[in-house]
Amino acid sequence: MNVMMLLEMANAAFPDRPAFTDGSSGQTLTYHQLFNAAQAQANVIRQFGVQRLAKLDVSNLATPLALFSSAWAGVPYVPLNYRLTDGEISSLLERVTPAYLVTQPERLPSLGNTADVDAVSSGEFLQLGLSAAAATVEEWSMDPEEIAVLLFTSGTTGAPKAAVLRHKHLVSYILSSVEFAGAPEGDASIVCVPPYHIAGIAAIMSSVYSGRHVIQLPNFSAEAWIELARKHEITTAFVVPTMLARIVEHLESEGAATAAMPHLNSLAYGGGKMPLSVIEKAMVLFPDTDFSNAYGLTETSSTVCVLGPEAHREAVASSEDNVRRRLVSVGQAL
Repeated sequence: MNVMMLLEMANAAFPDRPAFTDGSSGQTLTYHQLFNAAQAQANVIRQFGVQRLAKLDVSNLATPLALFSSAWAGVPYVPLNYRLTDGEISSLLERVTPAYLVTQPERLPSLGNTADVDAVSSGEFLQLGLSAAAATVEEWSMDPEEIAVLLFTSGTTGAPKAAVLRHKHLVSYILSSVEFAGAPEGDASIVCVPPYHIAGIAAIMSSVYSGRHVIQLPNFSAEAWIELARKHEITTAFVVPTMLARIVEHLESEGAATAAMPHLNSLAYGGGKMPLSVIEKAMVLFPDTDFSNAYGLTETSSTVCVLGPEAHREAVASSEDNVRRRLVSVGQAL
């Protein structure tokens, strides 16, 4: 098993489909372009001889490229939290060296001088992958025990710890929960969760395996989310409860009776407790949308419990308080 299997299958089945679009710049990568760029950057990673690929930036086209090229090269992908302090970031970076670092241009002068770090800007990383001439590169390893992703996670106390996600964990999760090529051409999702969150990792892999077009929203705001969702006729989305609360608030401030998104077939949420008032209002504003609460952990490669659309509809239609309060549960174990 290797994460690259997912992209290889997508490239073979629908190479010319749009895979990822940066919502800020509008630049798009097809599945074939992403596959070729991953091959080129895997070659670069191997030439550097590093042990990990770290990414310190918002979600952009370099994000899926970093995930898949590191899988091809056989080194763990380490997305770092760009919201941490400089000291915290430096401390985490020191724990993953020697590393190939893909980061924001303004961070290069400081982080580029870190010992055992070869740093490049996200834009240059992407451009190098897209412009590189075809090169012979070894195939990716199929050892399921190899580490695919290291995600730093922490509770309320203590230093962040790296959750170890092996290729077998991530690939088996996708194979058991997503239908290959299950998204019809034209289906699109909007991804606004940070790339250093397990939901961000899962969104990349599940969208690629299903053949869905991903629209990236690097910095969330309710207004930008609504604008992109309408512009690209988004069919599916994932948000955390605070995001949904802000979307609801923005629509209410406009006096909207509905969100005017009949194309949004499904909306999943997770990552925190959903207030009952928020989900009740959201279901009124998005009457054509199926809602699901997806509860999971970094350590479990994402979702382990789901409160599905039918449970949502039954709860909101009930006059019994104990049934209605199922809207704030995480549903049933998968």
